[in-house]
Amino acid sequence: MVLTNDRKTRLERREVPTPRDDQVLVDVDLCGICGSDLDAPDLTEVYLGGFIMGHEPAGRIARVGRDVSGWRVGQRVAINPNGDTCGVCQACRSGRPNHCIPATMERAVGLQADGALAAHVTVSPKTLHALPDEMGRVESGWVEPAATALRAVLAAGELSGRSVLVVGGGPIGQLCSRLARHYGAARVWLSEPSAERRSYAEASKADRAFDPTVEAAAIEGLNADVVLECSGSEAGMRSSVAAARPEGTVVVVGGGRAGLEQIAIMLKELRVLGSFTYADEFAEVIALLTDRALQVSDLTSEIASIHDAPAAFERLRDASTMKILIAPNGP
Repeated sequence: MVLTNDRKTRLERREVPTPRDDQVLVDVDLCGICGSDLDAPDLTEVYLGGFIMGHEPAGRIARVGRDVSGWRVGQRVAINPNGDTCGVCQACRSGRPNHCIPATMERAVGLQADGALAAHVTVSPKTLHALPDEMGRVESGWVEPAATALRAVLAAGELSGRSVLVVGGGPIGQLCSRLARHYGAARVWLSEPSAERRSYAEASKADRAFDPTVEAAAIEGLNADVVLECSGSEAGMRSSVAAARPEGTVVVVGGGRAGLEQIAIMLKELRVLGSFTYADEFAEVIALLTDRALQVSDLTSEIASIHDAPAAFERLRDASTMKILIAPNGP
């Protein structure tokens, strides 16, 4: 599945890539379709044209370059698409690898370098995370988005006994809801306009799901200690600011272009934070998924073949399904 130079998404036939001496070749087992993939043609800042898409992969190592050590053929791995860090910039040296420009804006897997919505992908070993044999197949396909959600939840600070509103009930929002409860939130609410996606609220440990198109006043009256904005929409951002209590915290997880309501932020003295990808959350997420402390199988709507990827993109655009994992080498 390629984002073409003329900003279209379509299937193309490509040769099996040959890894450089400092790379590994991974046979892709599963790769999720991210919400940002759906908007890739318009996200010119991060999605370059001409590359294979797919930045949520898990698979097995098929070939190891001769300069690579510590990895073996047949090993199960998840790939951090932003993991090919330079190691020398200020962000890398200060332990903030998610702000390394080369890793995130120049050679991210599936965004500026060929990704894993394909049968094979070549990557730097710096992107690899070993998966235990006991991890389920479906769970392996959720490592990358779960790391994104985990970083956002942890950014909010101590959640024990606090109230949390999750705005946006897509995969990231559902994961945030489940993780917020896992880390001790006393109350969790979900705001989502899609009835299909609101139907997951109980399984995602939410006390109540709201339809923001008809329950805006009720949402604004929640006075939530923490709001996790996962929709990336202007309406979602405005609702988040309105629903947060004075001196509350709003964590911006969804990427949008909406402006903030400065007057409301000022009057409430809100703490507004951004949460961008992940730094060192992969290890903790892999553990949570392996022992099923974080449940994801029910969020997996289907596992589809690569030939069904274009249709899967369309099904996800209308929010009629939750999460589709692509199996490029066969379901």
